[in-house]
Amino acid sequence: MRTNIDYYFTVTSPWSYLGDSRVREVAMRCNATLQHRPVNAGEIFSKTGGLSLKDRSAERQAYRLRELARWRERLK
Repeated sequence: MRTNIDYYFTVTSPWSYLGDSRVREVAMRCNATLQHRPVNAGEIFSKTGGLSLKDRSAERQAYRLRELARWRERLK
């Protein structure tokens, strides 16, 4: 019996982009089926008190870009 992996992601997130090939590799290696579960990040933020990127402070936005760059380099 194949295992299912529920894969929650949002198409507007660079984090989803960075992780997509890796979650696919895990599924293949484990002979699992990916169940794609797209989510609306804006809707989640509004319901949970999170801030969308445009509403975050300039400092948080700048830090996010630095963090993405570090992960991009690490995952090469």
